[in-house]
Amino acid sequence: MQEPPPAHPLLPAYQLTADQAVPLSWHAALTEAPPAGGFLWFDLTEPTPPSLAVLQRHFRLHPLAVEDAIHAHQRAKLETYPGFEFLVAHGVLQTPGGGLGIHELDLFIGEHVVISVRHGSGLPVEEILSRWERVPAAWRADASSLLYVLLDALVDEYGPLVERLETELRTVRRDLTQASGPEEPVLQRIFVLSERIHSAHAVIFPLREVLGALLHAGPPVVSPQEVPYFRDIRDHAVHTLERLELARSQADRAFDIYLALENRRQGASARQLTMVATIFLPLTLVTGFFGQNFSFLIDHVIAGPRAFWTLCIGFELLVAVVTLVLVRRIGARRPLTPAERAALAVMVDR
Repeated sequence: MQEPPPAHPLLPAYQLTADQAVPLSWHAALTEAPPAGGFLWFDLTEPTPPSLAVLQRHFRLHPLAVEDAIHAHQRAKLETYPGFEFLVAHGVLQTPGGGLGIHELDLFIGEHVVISVRHGSGLPVEEILSRWERVPAAWRADASSLLYVLLDALVDEYGPLVERLETELRTVRRDLTQASGPEEPVLQRIFVLSERIHSAHAVIFPLREVLGALLHAGPPVVSPQEVPYFRDIRDHAVHTLERLELARSQADRAFDIYLALENRRQGASARQLTMVATIFLPLTLVTGFFGQNFSFLIDHVIAGPRAFWTLCIGFELLVAVVTLVLVRRIGARRPLTPAERAALAVMVDR
């Protein structure tokens, strides 16, 4: 067998027993006898093919699983190979810029070894080990204890993301129900928020099936007494999905409400134009009547300044005022009433 590479800060190895986690060099981890009452953990972040090839030869990992772990961007899955299980899961975090950062976790789970291959950001090794130390002591010597910790940490990442998306959604819904009506930036925010919610749902949804399959994997991956722990992880993932599905429905509903309000605004603009046309239509009739060049009309009806100001100008002003009063009484554009805003808020919250 070829000499394993020296320890690398991005490629740590640990020997985990019921009492402690001991850092090891790769040489010691691969040449010494497997620990009695414990297991080995190799954690690789963005590994190079030669580094993973060493583990492939030593633990006889299937080349197809190794290829998936190297190239990443795999779908979430749980596959069984001789001597080990291969699991792919994805985490999702919200970046400081507001976007979504997706990272992948590939796991090789054997009876006395766990190999984690991480692509993208994730929990530091120190925090993972701290979580592992809180696992019941009777379980810590089993490789499935580390599997539980890694998956539990992955699912816990979803909570803050969903809470932030829900907060942004509540803000958008509040802006939709303002008395002045929504503005153009609200539509852009709805689109961006809806895209984030759909993307997060697409990442988390496949993990539900993987966790369901893991519950039935059986020993040495999941023993019967360990099933409740993994079922708890699955319950958290399902709850997160339910929250995302509700948020997705509310985001789609917010878009529909925006379109309804936009149609209402356009209808109000059309009513304003109709009001203007209604006012000028009788004025056009009056000016057209007095603009006729019949000699009788010129010599007898509108002869003199008094007749001009009384019949022409005064009558036109009277017609304009009467028409305007009638149009306003019928009702042109009006803002949302408090009752309408309350009903709109209920519609958005559904």
